[in-house]
Amino acid sequence: MGDPELDYGFAYDEQGNVNILHSTFFDFNPEVDNSIEAYVDRIIFTLSEAIDEQLANIQWQIVLGQQQG
Repeated sequence: MGDPELDYGFAYDEQGNVNILHSTFFDFNPEVDNSIEAYVDRIIFTLSEAIDEQLANIQWQIVLGQQQG
């Protein structure tokens, strides 16, 4: 397990990806985040990178209309 002081509040899953739900980095911190806008500004870049990393190998399928079955 990594050192929280050195990992800046990030937790990782078994594949080495950032675990968004377990990372304290993404927690609202009233000492740093003076508003929701400040909170979003602080996390948005890292959050989008983590999501892109985790969804990179997922194949999406778009289905138009109702499926019959």
